[in-house]
Amino acid sequence: MRRWFGLVAIPFALAAAAGTAGAGTVKYPGPDGKTERLTVGQEVQGPATITGENPKDTIELRKGGVLRFLGTDTDAKGNKAESFFLKSGACDANLGFFTRLATPSFWAFPEKANVRAVFYAETFSPASGGSPAGYARAAKGSGLVRLLLNPSTSGNLEVHLQENQGATLQRSGDRDVRFSTDPHNEWRNGVVRMVYPLPTGLAIDLYIPKATSGSIAPKAGMAGKTDVANAVTSWKSGKVWIATSKGSATLQQDGIGPGVTATIDEASGTIETGFVKVEFATLKAAVSLTSEFASLAMSPLSKVK
Repeated sequence: MRRWFGLVAIPFALAAAAGTAGAGTVKYPGPDGKTERLTVGQEVQGPATITGENPKDTIELRKGGVLRFLGTDTDAKGNKAESFFLKSGACDANLGFFTRLATPSFWAFPEKANVRAVFYAETFSPASGGSPAGYARAAKGSGLVRLLLNPSTSGNLEVHLQENQGATLQRSGDRDVRFSTDPHNEWRNGVVRMVYPLPTGLAIDLYIPKATSGSIAPKAGMAGKTDVANAVTSWKSGKVWIATSKGSATLQQDGIGPGVTATIDEASGTIETGFVKVEFATLKAAVSLTSEFASLAMSPLSKVK
């Protein structure tokens, strides 16, 4: 199993929820084949094809989906980043590093420049009393797809998908994340990875196998502790692998099977495990919205509505 440790630097322009100028175009199907230039804040209803300033960057918005163009931001080197928000429904994206797609849960983009991210994405409406969620699945042949849930001064809370891997992520607040991986995920080149930075400067890396649901969050009523839980409904033969680190140094590693929780000390990185029945009613409700792609995610990176 391939594993990575440490944090990935945040790319520019992701903290901005709106850009400064229009750039992309949208083409609608039909005899007329209407094509128009997008303006900042414009919403498009699918089916439609959105093409970025780089003509290789495309978003195929599926029927009934709604996509909002957030605009274009420019960094000090003159690089332009276009941002789109999948307000509802689903799409198929083929994006370079400077075209980003947001759901209510995360921003999705390639690992680095000159690499492409090809993936399916879907936004779910919140279940009763729950929060909105997003889903992504990297297509065959795609480069690493990064799902950025929450950038902070401590580092980037994010999930990494390799080709033929999908995950659903759901988040409440800054650090409470629930996850579910697809049952048909590719595993031979590695599993789904979550990078979870801590305020102390340490980091928690989770390596999540297929067909696994769980959560990570600050421990209720106990400052300085973080809980990781693997739901009882997860794949019986799999374990969530946990590694704590500081910089490039690994502090401790352990794995937890279904129905097991681990408590991490945020100062030392030590891991303690125990058996607890874990319920994920909200996550299950969101996952039930789709049959082919079962997974979840959410983030307050942008406040777009």
